[in-house]
Amino acid sequence: MTGSALIISEIFLRLADTVGILERIFFVVLLVRIVASFFPPRTEGIWSSIAGFSVRLTEPILAPIRRRIPLMGMLDLSPLIAFFLVDIAGFLLSTLFVYLARL
Repeated sequence: MTGSALIISEIFLRLADTVGILERIFFVVLLVRIVASFFPPRTEGIWSSIAGFSVRLTEPILAPIRRRIPLMGMLDLSPLIAFFLVDIAGFLLSTLFVYLARL
């Protein structure tokens, strides 16, 4: 491999790692949102800020899922579906980047 091919390969491998990191961060933020739905903040403070931040980050993904999947009683399945969809998307992107790095 030439020097430029090695650099491109390294870039794709770093992108695959970045996808994995972003996927884990999203899972943590989504988990915080789920916990915040059970324990909503009562006053302004750090928990209120964290809960609001998690809502702002996850709502663009959860809203379209919620429009297509009806509630089951009082149970919202959109976070569970988002977990699966983000996991699948992360796997596909990471696999694609690793594949491109090996070309």
